[in-house]
Amino acid sequence: MTATQQTKTHDYYATRIMLIGMTMGLACMAALFIAGLVKGNAGMVVMASSCAALLGGTWASTSAAAKKKAASQPQR
Repeated sequence: MTATQQTKTHDYYATRIMLIGMTMGLACMAALFIAGLVKGNAGMVVMASSCAALLGGTWASTSAAAKKKAASQPQR
């Protein structure tokens, strides 16, 4: 396996793990948001929605950077 192939393989798995982590984070924030609504705790709702918005922004920017990096690599 060449160095280019190893880098592509590493980037592929790193991107998959990143997306899985972000998805799990959003799922946890959705659960916390619903729990806050059920309990009537405004603090939980505000924290969950704020963290979910932050996580969504991070996900979007990280995905854009990963796509840009993948597009700039030579295809073999």
